[in-house]
Amino acid sequence: MNNVTKLFLVIFSLFYLSNCGFKPIYKLSENDIDFRNYSINILNESNTSREIREEIEKSFPSNSETEKGYIIEISSVENLDPLITNTDGTVAKYRIEIIMNFKVKDKNDDVYLIEDFVRGFAQYTVETSEIESEDKKKRMIRMATSSAIQMMISKIQSDTPVSNGN
Repeated sequence: MNNVTKLFLVIFSLFYLSNCGFKPIYKLSENDIDFRNYSINILNESNTSREIREEIEKSFPSNSETEKGYIIEISSVENLDPLITNTDGTVAKYRIEIIMNFKVKDKNDDVYLIEDFVRGFAQYTVETSEIESEDKKKRMIRMATSSAIQMMISKIQSDTPVSNGN
């Protein structure tokens, strides 16, 4: 009887958890915007770190076969702020803030459809090895950039149908 009760509880919990109503926020569906139709222009590319540029390129894949109807102009700023400072003056923990100002415009018009900004944050603890600390810093820059890009995509998706009159 004990094995039957355990089996019943496992089956019941599987059915219960499978119908909990969870819906992912950033899930792409059939009515979402196709970002292959967007061209990316990084305005301050020479002052933008490689990690930020690579995350932007990864998030907005360029497909030369697709006709680009919209242009997203991005200007990014990277801030590195010390959070915890040791008694000897060395920094033990940093906070990375990525601020992205973006503008979306129709390729055929010079009128901006959306002008906004997003922020992404990450923190990292300084390691004893400079190489490990630098690697961790780069990973956190990527994480903060990815967070900011997700917010940007969400804002573009929510504002574009209103701006286009659809």
